[in-house]
Amino acid sequence: MRLRLPDGSVYEGSAIDLASESVDIDADAVVAAVRADDGTDATDPGPLRIDCPSPGPGHDRLGRVPVSASSPSRGWLLAAGGRSRGRRAPVADDLARLEARLAEHRDRAAEEVEADEREGVDTSAAALRDARRRVAAAGDDESRLRERVATLRGRVNAHRDAGDDEATAAAREELVSAATELSEVETERVAAEQRLSALERAVRADRDGREARLKLADAVENRRREARAHFAAELGEAFEAALRDLASLPATATPAVDSPPGPAALESDPVARALAAVRLADLSAPVVLSCGRFSDAEAAADWLGVPVVRC
Repeated sequence: MRLRLPDGSVYEGSAIDLASESVDIDADAVVAAVRADDGTDATDPGPLRIDCPSPGPGHDRLGRVPVSASSPSRGWLLAAGGRSRGRRAPVADDLARLEARLAEHRDRAAEEVEADEREGVDTSAAALRDARRRVAAAGDDESRLRERVATLRGRVNAHRDAGDDEATAAAREELVSAATELSEVETERVAAEQRLSALERAVRADRDGREARLKLADAVENRRREARAHFAAELGEAFEAALRDLASLPATATPAVDSPPGPAALESDPVARALAAVRLADLSAPVVLSCGRFSDAEAAADWLGVPVVRC
């Protein structure tokens, strides 16, 4: 492993201790450099760079301690350790299929949201209520105008039968105006119903899509749980042995406490669990440590069995 800092300093070896060198480098930046594959020339000046084996399976979770998860479970860690050793859970194929389907559903939902935003489509409950109010209001106006048109027709006929041409003409003029208004309101009502129908279809599609995503998410989580249980059963003994070994390390290689913690205490310690998982994993790319469990990078690399960069 060869690490070059932005200032041009170069460190080489399987255990690089930036913490003891008082180098102010963020652990996340080191992890990113380990996982970078930009094809640049290692001799060119530039940002932080690490020349090392490419990260394999499991490094995504175990490449840094403390790990990315806030409280990593035993199964989550052992699943990563199992993947690093080329092991597969019986549900791996089913899990991959479900994850792909879930990703497709989420991508489609995101595209639909973007399309709705571009077209100004609002599928909220408030928009649906407003659309229904518009249909109801248009229907009320149409009913009112139909009654007025019917009344005016009767008035025209009555004036015509009475031979009152002037009153007939006036009533007919009112009738034409009311009929025109009725036609406009009918058009508005039809348009409002069509908008409401389209909105209801969009709302149903959103609801159905959301329900489908929830079902897939549940199925994915169930398969992940089964996979974690599989790896926990398969690697549990090795994991517990690693914890016992960690508990037996000399005091100089453990945190500053009166006596080294026992295995039971380490089982509840997320950092200790992560270290035990790294020890049983098969990792070739460096692991970045930003914890005080070991006295130096060499002690960490020796116990973990993997190249280490300590920050």
